[in-house]
Amino acid sequence: MKVVFIRPSNPTGSGYLRSFGFLPVPLGLLQLAGDVKEAGDHEVKIIDMEADQMNVPRVINETLRFNPDIVGLALHATAAHNVSVSIAKGIKEMKPDVVTLAGGHHATFVPEEMLRNHFDVVVMGEGDETMMELVNIVENHDDLAKVKGIVYRDKDGTIKRTPPRPLMRDLDKLPMPAFDLVNREKYTFDVFGKNETVACMETSRGCPYACEFCSVTPTWGNSWRNKSNERILKELSEIKRLGYSWVFFTDDIFIVQPNIKDRMTLFNQIIENGLSANFIAQMRVDITARNPEVIKKASDAGLRIAFLGVESGDDETLKKLHKGTVTSLAEKAVKVLHENGVIVLIGLILGAPYDTFKKMMKTIRFAYRLSDLGADSVQFSIYTPLPGTRVFVKALKEKRLFTLNWDYYDVLLPVMKTKSNPLLVQFLQYYGNYTFYLRKWIRGKFVRSKVPERKLELLRRAERYFAGKLGHYVKEIVVSLPAGLIKTARLMRQGTLPSEEKLQELISSSKVIVYSETEEKRNRYFSIDD
Repeated sequence: MKVVFIRPSNPTGSGYLRSFGFLPVPLGLLQLAGDVKEAGDHEVKIIDMEADQMNVPRVINETLRFNPDIVGLALHATAAHNVSVSIAKGIKEMKPDVVTLAGGHHATFVPEEMLRNHFDVVVMGEGDETMMELVNIVENHDDLAKVKGIVYRDKDGTIKRTPPRPLMRDLDKLPMPAFDLVNREKYTFDVFGKNETVACMETSRGCPYACEFCSVTPTWGNSWRNKSNERILKELSEIKRLGYSWVFFTDDIFIVQPNIKDRMTLFNQIIENGLSANFIAQMRVDITARNPEVIKKASDAGLRIAFLGVESGDDETLKKLHKGTVTSLAEKAVKVLHENGVIVLIGLILGAPYDTFKKMMKTIRFAYRLSDLGADSVQFSIYTPLPGTRVFVKALKEKRLFTLNWDYYDVLLPVMKTKSNPLLVQFLQYYGNYTFYLRKWIRGKFVRSKVPERKLELLRRAERYFAGKLGHYVKEIVVSLPAGLIKTARLMRQGTLPSEEKLQELISSSKVIVYSETEEKRNRYFSIDD
């Protein structure tokens, strides 16, 4: 069997790549490729639209040259929907017998829509065991009904759903990701130098929390599972052998309360085995603030960048987001990371249904406050209801969405009517981002002496990079902002509600049980008072 896995891009490409030159390897596809190779004597190819700088026709041509039996697209970003459909359509038109698969968060929660648009099978949620079975079922022309955890289009055109499969409990049993299928030099981190490359690695899956806006919880079944330290060190050793200069731990939360002791042991083992590297991790503010000794050890082991999901500068808003944190903990977390020489990227959200202009400005001012405490970078996102989340279902029921064109579901454009005018939210998203950096640049010479040496050199490199990108940022403000506002105004004016049938389909798909043992948790997730 010959299998092609494709990472589709958003219509506007990666914001991280445009702004920071940051493009990590497609770990999900590397893992699936490893799974398929483990399942039998199969040939696998990976096509990465962003890394290979491909448009849709080139992706189609490159895929067909490989003459695959199966083509799988990973839709982890909702905004990649239309691009993925175009790719699947082009491939099916030229090679009707190929089996097209869709997987990832988005496909999991809109499977019927995928199957009406040139896909044959949707893999629900975690795809490792499903893919290992599926590739052999297709090879033997066997019955797809035997594979748990899929939705598929039968020969007569009817859509069928097989029983959900349980989550993998022992992640150590996963085959090693197939890093040999990608070119390391394409996966860059230009903000810190032209020769910097970044690999991805997961040490755990899922999240035990239930933030209302997040698609992680429904995708992974509101559970958290981790790999053993032995397996983590094995993967880390392989990444270092391959010569990557950065490692991005893709865990939704790198340190959770149950694994603090294990993480301390892991950091010690990384140091003892000479596996220290430049690490990037995503962290919670409460865990970070309350465990400074863990952050110190993590920094000693190589933690250089931490993404903190701060979300809001207003405690009432944090409560409504079901975040489980408060602003004072965010302040402490930033200080702890900064004092240990870690570059701090904070994530904030504007435009929640209960956000007012006053609260959004409070959040922007809070970003300034965190900058003074040591935050180095900010990402203002727009509150976006994603399929599978409580807020998506609620927005559908209340008919708040003014577009279901998935191109706009990139957390950079508003798609929902709230208390605040969507155009105002969109303007404040730009305003918050650019004033954060402008203020930091103006004040830079006054705080430089307070920057720990461990991160000072990285910041100097970043300054040189940003100076060279000045034209890009000016264009964003002068051209992209007005164009984006005009686009949103048109969408709001033309906004049409889906049919009642489509509405009920989306609601039902978003509330589906993805894993066999998570029904109780899923029901509890959707019963939380909004």
